[in-house]
Amino acid sequence: MLRPDVIEQLFDIVDETSMALSAELQTGYLHAMVESCQNIIFQEIRQNVDATTKEVLGKHYDALEELEFAQEEVRKALQLAILKGFKSDRVANAAMTPDSIAMMVGYLLAKFMPDLNNSRLADLTVGTGNFLTAVLNQVGQQPVAIYGVEPDQDLLQIAYILSDMQEHGVKFYQQSSLKSLFIDPLDAILCDLPVGQVEEEDLIGTELELSGKGVRYLPYLLLENHLKYLKSGGYGFYIIPNDLFNQDFSKEFHQLLTQGAHVQALLQLPENLFQTKEEGKSIFIIQKKGPDALPVPEILIAQLPNFSDQQKFPQMLSRIESWIQAYKN
Repeated sequence: MLRPDVIEQLFDIVDETSMALSAELQTGYLHAMVESCQNIIFQEIRQNVDATTKEVLGKHYDALEELEFAQEEVRKALQLAILKGFKSDRVANAAMTPDSIAMMVGYLLAKFMPDLNNSRLADLTVGTGNFLTAVLNQVGQQPVAIYGVEPDQDLLQIAYILSDMQEHGVKFYQQSSLKSLFIDPLDAILCDLPVGQVEEEDLIGTELELSGKGVRYLPYLLLENHLKYLKSGGYGFYIIPNDLFNQDFSKEFHQLLTQGAHVQALLQLPENLFQTKEEGKSIFIIQKKGPDALPVPEILIAQLPNFSDQQKFPQMLSRIESWIQAYKN
């Protein structure tokens, strides 16, 4: 059971120390937040600050010694700080996957893969790490290896801090997951797919069949490359735009996808999670083909009801569990 008062206490400490460091170091809030969290992790003030600021920081950090936090409480508190930083630093196009979606993906991950402790898992568009760590907290298991891939250095620093503060042993790589990845074969990939078109220069050094056919739609190219890093029988859990299959070259993409993977499920997320219908997304689950990975007789397709609907949502979970019992166990 999460404790809102504890979440608020941790946020206040991180917020106050971040603002103090931001003023002292003449830097943005998010950078100062990363610095403050590093102080908490290493249990020392690592910046060259004046005596007054050092005293203020020490007073706040000392208060942490009287508190104990669950991993999800830490994530919630830092999520508030990150959202504040996005606003105060005027970070363009910054967004985090809603917690309700992460909880749903965590539920599905645990159902499809009950023994995650022996698995290798990655978020290949990890961003701030909020989605990845929310899912890890939801499943309550610690895979043998966890990877995060992100080209943006600022976001990657936040992801590192967010993961470390929750004591998740994530190994991060600063690069685009359109390119070759130096990671072990994965049992599962999590990904809230970014959208948009890929610039020509960003395709330099990639080896993608679809790009050779003229495809520039980012989700298609990411899915093609990600499939290379799944083990036979491994799963991909993707948050996709609802119009994924209505883009140019959709026929070529569908052909490539079904050559390498079996589609498992397409679950359209509730419309109330998005500001407009055009922004709507779905959970898309695939399984890489292999000797023991056979196509399911019936793909699980559904429109998810509002998560707060106390009648329809439990009925939907029951339907999902019946499908998993029939086709995945």
